Amino acid sequence: MPDQPDDITRLRKASYALEDIPETIAFPQGASDEPREPLPVVEATVDEIAFAIVEAERESTVAYRRADALKRLYKLAREAGCIGADRAATAVMKKESQ
Repeated sequence: MPDQPDDITRLRKASYALEDIPETIAFPQGASDEPREPLPVVEATVDEIAFAIVEAERESTVAYRRADALKRLYKLAREAGCIGADRAATAVMKKESQ
């Protein structure tokens, strides 16, 4: 008998919208919270999914802000006359101190 697909594989195949569902979910952590292990998504309750959405959105915001800051550094370096092999941060700091 061939191997049966696991729960997460069946969930991903259940709907096109679920193709990118993660195997596990993480939860927001407060400074005084005990660390929690990631929870398999197939074991998560609706409330746990809601909390995981909050954490995923926070992670997304952090990634977006990091990418945006890098774009600004790149733009400022180009405006300072940098070319590909130049150190962007050095050129920007030099321009800002003038």
